[in-house]
Amino acid sequence: MKTVATLLSGLFLAANAHAAITINIPDNVQVLAVNAEKPDVEGGIFSSIKSLTLADGENQVVFRYTPYFSQGNDRVIVESNPVITKFTANNQELSLDLPEYRNEREAEKQIKNWQVVLVDQQNQPLTIAQDALRKDGMQIGRDFVQESKEYNRTNGVAALTSASAVAVTLPANIKVDSNTAEEMLHFWYQKADAETKAKFKQYINQQ
Repeated sequence: MKTVATLLSGLFLAANAHAAITINIPDNVQVLAVNAEKPDVEGGIFSSIKSLTLADGENQVVFRYTPYFSQGNDRVIVESNPVITKFTANNQELSLDLPEYRNEREAEKQIKNWQVVLVDQQNQPLTIAQDALRKDGMQIGRDFVQESKEYNRTNGVAALTSASAVAVTLPANIKVDSNTAEEMLHFWYQKADAETKAKFKQYINQQ
């Protein structure tokens, strides 16, 4: 009988052999959720640029733009609304093209209409479906992972399709190549829900 690693790594490594979408994240942008799960953004706390690594294909990311301004000895931060985005990319390095505001007053007037713009290394914009992730009432302590899941059930313009229900963020310590089948096996198995795990086991037992 074939091993679990052989069976499942074949399924997932084939789909993710070039899982190399990298998004450069400046320090004035927050990544609040990725594919309806907690984001895994790489980079130190004092890094001016961090990075988010995603699998090839369709992904959903919730961003918030937080430009800051000096006011005497203080730093004043202006926040945009959280924006939920959906896009498809393959083996690309992407960056955020952010608007610049002259001062806090201008930012407060214009940031409510902020739209996410992702550009490739040739500075060409990526096609993005996006929507404001709104919530009535108190905004402190929001659960953006849960809000993303609820948004996906509404079939909004930036909702994930059913085929994308499993998050595709890759952990930083996994390098996708032919020698990491077992690591990928454990990673994808843990990401699966109970029903999918049962299907995996049934498939394996039939081999």
